[in-house]
Amino acid sequence: MSKHTVFVCHWLPDGELARWRAEFPQIDFADATISNVLSRADITYGLPDLATLPNMARLRWIQLASAGVPAPLCPIARQQNIRVTNLAGLYGPTIAEHALAMLLGLNRNLHVVGRNQGVPKWDRSVADTMRDLQGKTLAVVGLGNIGTNIARLARAFGMRVVGCKRTPTPCPFADRVYPNTELVAMLAEADHVAIAAPLTPTTDGMVGRGALFALRAEAILVNVSRGPIVQEESLIEVLRTGRIRGAGLDVFAVEPLPADHPFWTMPNVLVSPHYSGETVNTGSLPAQRFLRNLRAFQTGELQEGLVDLVHGY
Repeated sequence: MSKHTVFVCHWLPDGELARWRAEFPQIDFADATISNVLSRADITYGLPDLATLPNMARLRWIQLASAGVPAPLCPIARQQNIRVTNLAGLYGPTIAEHALAMLLGLNRNLHVVGRNQGVPKWDRSVADTMRDLQGKTLAVVGLGNIGTNIARLARAFGMRVVGCKRTPTPCPFADRVYPNTELVAMLAEADHVAIAAPLTPTTDGMVGRGALFALRAEAILVNVSRGPIVQEESLIEVLRTGRIRGAGLDVFAVEPLPADHPFWTMPNVLVSPHYSGETVNTGSLPAQRFLRNLRAFQTGELQEGLVDLVHGY
C-alpha cells in the first residue's frame, strides 16, 4: 500500500498536528509550505482551493472543517470520484442554544433594554410587549441535527414544535413533521420559526414572500443556517411593514454583512456575525472527528458525516 499524504489546509489547535504524527507515523501530514503537496495528497483536512482540485490527481477524500458543503464542490467531487465528509452532527447543541438565545432575547425585548442601558434609560414599558415562549408554537425548517436540537430545547421551554424536512420521517421532539412541499401550511400555524436547513439548490430561497406572509403578525424568525435560504428582500419587507415582529439573524446572503445593509439599523432585528457554531470550530471536536474518520478510511469502515454529493449534504 502506498503511503498516504494528508494536506492540512485548515487551522488546528496547538499540539494537534504533533499528536496526529505520533499516532500515524506512516502518514505524511503536510501543509501548503511543503513542495508538491497538491500533487501528492490523497486526503485533505479542510477544503483546498477548488481551482486546485483538477491538479490533485491522487485526491480521494476531503474532510471538511464545517457542516456546510460548498455547492460548487459537489459536481467536482463527483467527477473526480472524491469522497467528502463534513462535521454534520457536531454543531447541533451549540447552534441550538444560539437560536433559543435569539428567540428569548427578542421575545423578552433584551435587544431594546440593551440599547437603553447604553443611554442610560430606565423604561419598564418594555414589559408591555414582552412574551413568554411557553405555550407557543415553533416551526423548525430543517430537522437534521441542528433542527432536532432546536426542537429539543424548545420543548424544554414548553413550546409546541412542528417541523419540515425533505423526507418527513418522525422527530422525537416534534409534534408534527411536514414535507418541505407543505412549508407554507406549516408556517401558518407557527408563532415563531427557526431556519436550520442546509443550503442546497432546492432550499436556496425557499422561504420567500409567500412563506413569510403566512406567519402570524407577532412571529419572530431566527436563521442560524445559511442566509440565502431566506429571501432577504422579502424579509426586509415584512419586518418594515410589521407583518412579523422581528428577526434574529446569524447568517446572511453576503458576509460580512455590508455596513450599509438595512439589517444593521432595523430596531426589530438582532444581528450576530455568523458565530453560532464557533465553540465547536475553536475546540478539538473537528480534529477528533477527522481522526475517527482517518482510522475508518484505513480499515474501510463507514465514516462519519459522509456527504451525499447529489443532494449536497
